[in-house]
Amino acid sequence: MERELLLAVKDKNYNKQRVDSEIEVMKKLLPYIEAYSTFKENNEVFDLHNHKLIKSNNKLKDFFELGLQDNSRYYIICKN
Repeated sequence: MERELLLAVKDKNYNKQRVDSEIEVMKKLLPYIEAYSTFKENNEVFDLHNHKLIKSNNKLKDFFELGLQDNSRYYIICKN
C-alpha cells in the first residue's frame, strides 16, 4: 500500500543527500511496521459507486496488497 511520507526538517543541516538517506531508511522500516492488521485497524475503504464502506476481509486484504493506484471507485479513509 502506498503511503505519503512527510519528513520534518528541523535544522538547516539537512542537505539533499541526508534527506535521501532518511527516506531510504524509512522505506526499509515501513514494511515491518505496516501490516495488514494495522491497515485494517486504522483505515476504512469507501466504495464511491455503491456509497458504502467495504467490510469484506478478502477485498480489504486485496486493497492492502495491490494498492489503489489509478482507481477512482474506492477511497481509503484514515480513522486517525
